[in-house]
Amino acid sequence: MKFSIIVPSYNSETYISELLTSIEKQTYDKKDFEVILVDDCSTDQTINIANKFKDKMNLIIEKLETNSGGPGKPRNTALNIAQGEFVFFVDSDDYIHKDTLMDVSQFIDRNQADVVLVKMEGVNGRGVPKSMFKETKDEVTLANSRIIYTLSPTKFYRTSLLRDNHIDFPEDLRSAEDQLFTMKAYVNADKIAVLADKPYYYATKREGEHMSSAYVAPKDFYKVMGLITEEILESPLENPYEVLGYFIDRHFSFSRTNNFSLKIADDKKEAWMDALGDFIRKVPNDVDNLVKDDLKPLLHYARLKDMKRYQMVEESYKNGRFYNYYAQDGELHIQFDKDEPFFKFSKLVKPDIKMSQFKFDEQGFEMELEFLSSIINPNHVATMIQLKLLSRNKKEFIYIPLTINDQNKFKFKAAMNDVIPYLTKEKVWDLFLEMRVDNMTIEKRIGSKRVKYPYSKETSTIARSKEQYYRFTPYFTKDFDNLSFYVTPNKLNKMIETSVKDKQTIQLRSLEFNYVLSEGLTALVLSNSFMHGYLTNDTSGETLTYSLSLSEKVKDRDLKKPFRIETPNLVLKF
Repeated sequence: MKFSIIVPSYNSETYISELLTSIEKQTYDKKDFEVILVDDCSTDQTINIANKFKDKMNLIIEKLETNSGGPGKPRNTALNIAQGEFVFFVDSDDYIHKDTLMDVSQFIDRNQADVVLVKMEGVNGRGVPKSMFKETKDEVTLANSRIIYTLSPTKFYRTSLLRDNHIDFPEDLRSAEDQLFTMKAYVNADKIAVLADKPYYYATKREGEHMSSAYVAPKDFYKVMGLITEEILESPLENPYEVLGYFIDRHFSFSRTNNFSLKIADDKKEAWMDALGDFIRKVPNDVDNLVKDDLKPLLHYARLKDMKRYQMVEESYKNGRFYNYYAQDGELHIQFDKDEPFFKFSKLVKPDIKMSQFKFDEQGFEMELEFLSSIINPNHVATMIQLKLLSRNKKEFIYIPLTINDQNKFKFKAAMNDVIPYLTKEKVWDLFLEMRVDNMTIEKRIGSKRVKYPYSKETSTIARSKEQYYRFTPYFTKDFDNLSFYVTPNKLNKMIETSVKDKQTIQLRSLEFNYVLSEGLTALVLSNSFMHGYLTNDTSGETLTYSLSLSEKVKDRDLKKPFRIETPNLVLKF
């Protein structure tokens, strides 16, 4: 038998049918898999509903004599009797894709993996890990992938891997026992693979409490974190310190430890710090060199069980204020309290920035950048903030000064007539935010994180320098999705065509690409007359078009001779 699907259940009457139906509809041969449902003394109709599926597939139903209080014992009970070459743990309130078993079987036959992670999808707002499921990979490791960020047991495991290494769910633990189980499997597996061709596992957000979630005291939670640490250090891995460093990064970023000193009540902080300190003291000091820079002070003060200064660090990260700092050799050195050591920051100095606004036309461009998070608050420590346009060949650069500083939002505005003479020197320009802190310059590429872009692809505007017209086009780079500009010479009649719409209106229509023009006062200059007018956008389809409403009548023959359309910032000579 290839697979044993293990389902722990407790009062699952509302959704157990959906899960079992998704298993019953598998495209895989029903003779080659079994379903083991172990019920933890439900008081509802869970077992009665499950019994209806017994004649539809190989379904084994077991009921524990007493309630165990968690999914660990039901999973172990099923694991002990599993006949499949692989076991697959599924929560009773989730469901799976109809091709899951078929695709995993073919995948395993090809690569002989011991652990297979299948792509997950959240339902009803349930959050699921995503970064490790971008593509199918026949083999991954804890060091070269993001699999350490998914430690739930909802994966396929070779049964012999679990039994040979005595891997099961600790029944005496009430929190994160599944993380310990999964980590044990990871570090003992000869081969781990990721199948991400389609969503295979649907994790569903339900009303009420999820079976595998419950609050536990910090000493119980951090006890498991300590056990995971010991498991990594004692494992056959060639690089246990490196893997432990990744685990510490994950733990401080996504667990209840994240900013805990700012969230919990003062009377509970001592217990939290005592438990956290016991956990971190199991982490060798050399691992500190392998974690993110912002975690090093936290590890330092956690080992000392110094709650006061630990909280100082988390408060400093939140408000960007520090007791003391200096820059040296491109790195920031930060002190969090008097007579305390300085901690070196290099990788995390660059802020997390979102482009919250961007618009452009023939007059110029405007941009607003929002600081989402940063190890430093630019309003407190930066001596200069500016927008930098750097040519792709890095030979030319243009600085755009800050226009408005609105706390964590920074606005920049550039007039096209001011910058176009410089932009025409090169074709492609990349955009950076540049800050200066002490004697250090910090550059951050911008655009990859942004609000919805308001323009269609290749939308441009028209610029003019020294009687030459140019196509000015913002775009997002292929590899990293950052904002860049390209500026190319072009003929006006290749960008815009004009025609008489009615007796007092000229229509301007974009050619090949859309061209953005600003609405407002505009004039028509003929060989023997001058007409005031107003330009408006009257686009009805995908092609940008404009109407120039005039103070006098205009005829078709007027546009067959040379004429000009003049806006306050641009002269279009036809």
